Amino acid sequence: MVDAAFGPYFSTGPTASGVYIYSSTATVTLPNSPSGAGSGYDLSLWVGMGTSLGDLVQSITDNFNSGWSVYAYTLKSTGPNSQEVIQGPSKSAKAGDVVRVDYQYVATDNYKQTVYLNGVAVSTLTTNDGKALGWGSAVECAATNCGTVAAHQWTNVKIVLSAADPNYINTMGLAGGATASMTTVDGGKTWNIGTISIPKFKF
Repeated sequence: MVDAAFGPYFSTGPTASGVYIYSSTATVTLPNSPSGAGSGYDLSLWVGMGTSLGDLVQSITDNFNSGWSVYAYTLKSTGPNSQEVIQGPSKSAKAGDVVRVDYQYVATDNYKQTVYLNGVAVSTLTTNDGKALGWGSAVECAATNCGTVAAHQWTNVKIVLSAADPNYINTMGLAGGATASMTTVDGGKTWNIGTISIPKFKF
């Protein structure tokens, strides 16, 4: 098994005790396919949430052999060293398309993912995941042959918590030249990140 490789990222979490992520939204305009990638490469750009049950709620924008596709996706923990993939419908996309990813807590320990492509909902998925405690972005290569990934931005990013956590800003992490900021006007329940800028990156 080949371990995945990761590029620049934005991260937050964990939330304060008893607080969880209630909803979030983020939008990305798909960049061009990576340059100089090897045969069979698999690149994904995503924003996701880690949960109290060890799940990863992570709708995917995937670029495999020069073609984009988008779909809701959960990597569900089934044991200490095992995971199950649960995937929603996939839709083909292209560079310049606008993808919005919404996560919503909808029932006890259930999250609904909705992926919009150019304003149209194309993939949904609801899974039982516990409580989401962290939120972040990723540039992920299934191996190390994804070449050079173009700079891109996640925009209109907002995270709403179940209750105010004024110290949530102190959990923000940035790596690989990524830039972002966090602001709140309601004491820490609603966090506006605005834009996460991800620079060009070579695997």
